[in-house]
Amino acid sequence: MRTLTAYTLDQIDHLVQPAEFQDATLKSPALSVFTDFRTNNPMLLDESTPALEAEEMMRNEHSQLKLVVDASREMVGVLSNDRFSSQHLMRLVNKDVKAKDLKVKDVMHPRAEVMGLSYQQLQHCTVGDVLNTLQKAGEPYAVVVDHEQHQIRGIISARDITARLHIAPVQIEKTPTLLNVLELESA
Repeated sequence: MRTLTAYTLDQIDHLVQPAEFQDATLKSPALSVFTDFRTNNPMLLDESTPALEAEEMMRNEHSQLKLVVDASREMVGVLSNDRFSSQHLMRLVNKDVKAKDLKVKDVMHPRAEVMGLSYQQLQHCTVGDVLNTLQKAGEPYAVVVDHEQHQIRGIISARDITARLHIAPVQIEKTPTLLNVLELESA
């Protein structure tokens, strides 16, 4: 077995991140821009965490998105920063429920509402195909599912894609549904 030479860090040594590289284009393979849970640990948050604590944690970590898990560490939803908007929180708070009492499970996007993309399909798509799909669906991200192994394999987001491509963020707007319209009118 060999012993490696250890070095000290120089002041000019820069911490790099994927968005700093120019190696991805709209024609690159889709798998080149998704966060693969085989090689990267998912960012997890327990569903019973107080929502205000989760918001502060995500802000401090500069995190836009976390998977929400139950006591068995199975995914029950996704928490994104948009769920902390005052408009969304006001819909959840009432005379019996205070903001400080909300848990992550109260504010997250439930699993049933999270868009999934097939890992098998992504193997044959481009980054542009994924970005187009997210825009048309009105979803800023999607969970990647390996249907052969029945595993939630990763996550892919429009924000990460545009940062990696060095292009302006794309506008992603949810297509209004009757239920959304009724919720907005009652708020």
